[in-house]
Amino acid sequence: MRYYEPNVGIAAVKLLEAAGYEVILPTGRECCGRPAFSQGNLAKAMRLGQHNLELLTGGGLNAPILFLEPSCHSMFVEDYLEMRLPGAEQVAARCWQIEEFLDELLRREPEALHFQLLPEYVAIHAHCHTKALTNPAYMHRLMMRLSDRKVTFMNTGCCGMAGGFGMLESKYDLSVEVAKPLVEKIHSLPYGSLVVAAGASCRQQITHLTRVRPRHIVEVLAEALLAP
Repeated sequence: MRYYEPNVGIAAVKLLEAAGYEVILPTGRECCGRPAFSQGNLAKAMRLGQHNLELLTGGGLNAPILFLEPSCHSMFVEDYLEMRLPGAEQVAARCWQIEEFLDELLRREPEALHFQLLPEYVAIHAHCHTKALTNPAYMHRLMMRLSDRKVTFMNTGCCGMAGGFGMLESKYDLSVEVAKPLVEKIHSLPYGSLVVAAGASCRQQITHLTRVRPRHIVEVLAEALLAP
């Protein structure tokens, strides 16, 4: 996100600041450890995890921790706990996927943000970690605030990328095969539909296998944001 899709992070900051929040990007943060963890390099994943946990509990910091990438969020709320890293439970209690945080904010304070309506049909591809760890209905509620037409979840499974899995030459054909149901669903959407996907690897796979340019929800929300 920091290097390949900074536009997503910029959109998130725009939304949060418009809602009155001060956004802090902790200096010295490291990768969540998901790539190492997925490849079985537990020593590196634990080292990265412990560094991040110490960073996010230092100085009395107790603010909510927001995630734009579901696989990073899952490391903090599930895998750090399974690795029994000190401080994991306390930090996990502060972690939110940003869509869930914004939905909760707007349910509590409906006037916190205002949006213009979108003309497009909106189709949501929910990330596997999102479906495993939360109820992704909050993604639908957020998009319903923007669309005067139809918002739907696509009945899809894994995109086939699975982080770095689909990047491996030996796994490419299998990755594409796994993605076929998702690709078919996208090809059946009405012309001009907006496809929303939170996972970076999901967006890469959709871009690679279709003519659609998927968006992160915060990009869509930020572009539809109305001045107070």
